Amino acid sequence: MSKSVTTVHAKDPLWRRSAAEIRRARSVAWAFARRDLQLRYAQTRMGWLWSIGQPLLAAAIVLVVFSWIVKVEAPYGLSYPLYAFAALPAWLMAQHILLQGAPSLVHNQHIVSKVFFPRTALPLSKAGVALVDFSVATLLFWVYRGWTTGMWIEGLHWVLFFAAMGLYAALGLAYWIAALSVRYRDGLALLPFLVQGLFLLTPIAYPTERFASALGDNAWLLYLNPFVGVADGMRFGWLGLGNWNDYHLISFGVAFGLFVTGTWALKAVERTLIDDL
Repeated sequence: MSKSVTTVHAKDPLWRRSAAEIRRARSVAWAFARRDLQLRYAQTRMGWLWSIGQPLLAAAIVLVVFSWIVKVEAPYGLSYPLYAFAALPAWLMAQHILLQGAPSLVHNQHIVSKVFFPRTALPLSKAGVALVDFSVATLLFWVYRGWTTGMWIEGLHWVLFFAAMGLYAALGLAYWIAALSVRYRDGLALLPFLVQGLFLLTPIAYPTERFASALGDNAWLLYLNPFVGVADGMRFGWLGLGNWNDYHLISFGVAFGLFVTGTWALKAVERTLIDDL
């Protein structure tokens, strides 16, 4: 009489993610993103028109504060709105991912404690919502650029490339904060200040050269902020400004490193997540 044999397999190491796990994370993320999109503008008078109104309001604030009040001038003889707004959609996407994705585990602990699913799906779902906003804002700027410069298709492949770089950088940072906030909630308290600081340290509303010249020989420190490379890249794609240099490799490496290590960090806390929450 044969006996049944039970084979026990060790857990996958942190660096290994199976294709099935990635598919589960994407399907769960899509479900959460669809829920957020359906509820986002519920009980508002303007409804989905807010998806157009929000980037326009953000652009108006940047224009009034930095152009009219601070008197920042765009380089190369460009109009200030064209120069500043080229990098704004990518920043708004990153900002949304950080503010909504980083606290997503804590805010949904009633779901996390009852149902098992890949925890990366929660911040990833916020990235899905942010991509919708980015698409709307990018479409608006595409029309604005075409209307003012006559360029319609030039550089769009670079825009997509650097937008993906910003997406991965923001998602990686959100993964890190989400993982740390499971045990230490201090990160969530500091999150609004971190996002505001990143905005001021990222050349969205002012030229990169203005900050780099102030740092002198230590200008490379500026590019430890991956969103500096994203902002420069978006202007390169939209307007053909600037040249690729070694400093941009720093931003690219930081963005890639944040995403890889953030994924590992979030997977590491899965084993003790229920107890810590």
